[in-house]
Amino acid sequence: METNNTKQAAWIALGSLFSFGFGIVSSMILSRYFDKADYGTYKQVLYVYNTLLTVFTLGLPKAFSYFLPRVEIVQARSLIKKITNLFFFLGFLFSILLFVSSSLIASFLKNPDLGLVLKIFAVVPFLMLPTMGLEGILATYRKTKFMAIYTIVTRLVMLLFVAIPVMLLGVGYIGAMVGFVIASIISFILALYFKYLPVKGEGNKKCDVTYTEIFKFSLPLLYASLWGTIIASSDQFFISRYFGNEVFAEFSNGFMELPFIGMITGACATVLSPIFAKLSYEKLNPQKQIFPIWISVFKKTAMLIYPLIIYCWIFADIVMVVLYGQQYESSSIYFRIKLVANFFTLIVYAPLIINIGKVKFYSNVHMVGAVVLVCIEYLSIRIFDSSYAIAGISVVCLLGRIYCMLRLVAKFFNLKMYQLFPVKLIALILLPSILFLFIVRYLLINTLNINYLSVFIISSVLYAVSYFIYTYYVNLDYLSLIKPLIRRR
Repeated sequence: METNNTKQAAWIALGSLFSFGFGIVSSMILSRYFDKADYGTYKQVLYVYNTLLTVFTLGLPKAFSYFLPRVEIVQARSLIKKITNLFFFLGFLFSILLFVSSSLIASFLKNPDLGLVLKIFAVVPFLMLPTMGLEGILATYRKTKFMAIYTIVTRLVMLLFVAIPVMLLGVGYIGAMVGFVIASIISFILALYFKYLPVKGEGNKKCDVTYTEIFKFSLPLLYASLWGTIIASSDQFFISRYFGNEVFAEFSNGFMELPFIGMITGACATVLSPIFAKLSYEKLNPQKQIFPIWISVFKKTAMLIYPLIIYCWIFADIVMVVLYGQQYESSSIYFRIKLVANFFTLIVYAPLIINIGKVKFYSNVHMVGAVVLVCIEYLSIRIFDSSYAIAGISVVCLLGRIYCMLRLVAKFFNLKMYQLFPVKLIALILLPSILFLFIVRYLLINTLNINYLSVFIISSVLYAVSYFIYTYYVNLDYLSLIKPLIRRR
């Protein structure tokens, strides 16, 4: 079971890695072939779409992984169709709203070019909302390799129809948006095929789950998402408004989560959600039958992520200069502040909390967290007038929200909170890594006169080699993370 979970998560992570890679390549092409005004218009369309998307999904994507493990396989097709039909309706409303209000949105954002391109883009929500929840369906039936295939194919299609015509044919942002619509049509067809693939030939008995039950589950998630949107935008708003464009640029580049954290935790959350839903529904003993799965995932995630976090924290200034240039060395301060939170954001608690029926608690924590964050950040502007204070407050408030979530998790497992953490494993990873990396940093920067790129390459190679030699002697079993991926079964 555990081996299979690792495989399922690996497929999701592989898809996320390719998605990230294609996204970077596409951005590199568009930013070079569009002038700033055209590129800004293109990005504004996606900004409008992603902002409204939270409202129109109504928290429904997670309903698949919550309800499917609770129904018989013969009812699964009916349930998938029922929730997907909701997405069709919501997508239709979203598209109509976008088309009708395109001129108003363009006026609000003070970009007259935005109106026409929003009208072209308006069909996309109707096509893309029905694709939502595909991950939950495929994870429920242990078919996440198809999710990886879907993600890779659709991102490649997006690259071919959006970025490549811009580069080879010289089409403008309107041509790129037409390509986006074509790519969305292909994604729509492929998603509908994969949605029903796991239940093909399993019958079509009418499901017992009602729309009332679906919305009772999903609406608190919508509220959490809306509060989450406020949380995510608060830091950017205050820094942009009160500290100017240059500070905002430094903040934007530095105050980021390591991409690998989102890939791995997202994959784990997708795989664990239907498992926790099924186990919770069967009323199993939380401490004996659910906690071992939870802590096993935490241990594996920590083994993968903690060494990267420690390296990036100690060499943050080097990483920022290598990525963005010497002018962004000061971004390393924001980077280090954010990395402190990353030690805790890798804990996959959301699938457990949601699937034991504590969705309202999850939403309320986000609501209170959003209000507290906005108030404290506003006060810090008046008291400290420091962009670093904004970043620090953001991390402290995030840790406060995680603390509240973990208190609930500990109560559910009937454990003390410290028992949720594999303390010995964490110490084995962190203490020697910190000692070794500080020594390497001192030798490379204070003793040798070499450039930042050389420091980055040499330090990362030395760290990788020495760390894996160390893990061999202390029996940190990294092979257990690889073996499930290379076995045939």
